[in-house]
Amino acid sequence: MKNFLSVLGLIAIITLAVFIGISCNDFTSAGIPYSGDRVGLIHINGIITAERSGMNPFMPTAGTSSETVVEQIDEAIKDGNIKAVVIRVNSPGGSAAASQEIFTAIQRYRQSGKKIIVSMGDVAASGGYFVAASADVIYANPATLTGSIGVIMQLLNYEGLYDLIGLDNVTLKAGKYKDIGSPNRPMTPAEKKILQNILDEVHEQFKEAVMEGRGMTKNEVDKIATGEIWSGRQAKDLGLVDELGGLKDALDRAATEGGLDVNDYVVSPLGEGSIFDELLRGFEMKFAPSFPQTDLRTMATSLYMNHLLMRMAIR
Repeated sequence: MKNFLSVLGLIAIITLAVFIGISCNDFTSAGIPYSGDRVGLIHINGIITAERSGMNPFMPTAGTSSETVVEQIDEAIKDGNIKAVVIRVNSPGGSAAASQEIFTAIQRYRQSGKKIIVSMGDVAASGGYFVAASADVIYANPATLTGSIGVIMQLLNYEGLYDLIGLDNVTLKAGKYKDIGSPNRPMTPAEKKILQNILDEVHEQFKEAVMEGRGMTKNEVDKIATGEIWSGRQAKDLGLVDELGGLKDALDRAATEGGLDVNDYVVSPLGEGSIFDELLRGFEMKFAPSFPQTDLRTMATSLYMNHLLMRMAIR
């Protein structure tokens, strides 16, 4: 019995030690905890959203939360040992508001006096380019797809389908435009104008971000802000990208900008918690109280109207 308890106690100690070890947020690229001078690495993958991702390793979700990325950037600002940051962007875009939050956080990081480099993967378009535009230096592979400086809102009309299957819809509302974008009827010219004005306004904000981040004039941006996509090589010719190269090139540049030895430096992924952290997060999510969504959420992110999800996205 004593031997059994001893073995059980040893297993508990080892397990605790492992969890403590892997709970450190600052890892080298080899997965070893490290707190010295280093280059921070942040990943933006998939659709960019303002809602926090579950990040449960057993229930992976596609996409990146702006809240998570902003926390990682702020972490890098506070940590004096992080000498520069590389953001690896592999995203076709997403929420306009979420992209703006990351853009603003990158500006805040640059104001701290540190350098931030963007490395584009397969695609860094629309919202993916929005967040990249504010970096000090942008690297893209020659075959990266980028650009797509535009805004889109897509709606469905089920009226013909309802007629075909004999369904009728009754809508009660208070407020002339409360059911704008309803799938149960055609959209009126006035409603189309309202939504188009919103899209045009956010498009202007997008162009202003590109002008500010890339140091371009309004005329220069107007010529390319057509929603068109380009290869990394074409984007470099247009001034939307600084250098052609991969993640290693961007990391080397960050090390140089941070005053580190380019032949011997440490890369530390930021904000990537341990399995133990994610298990706790999953537990908290499972038992958190659930509140119903309101009919109308933040206009620039998502519109929920009359059971219709309308997303205004920069993608």
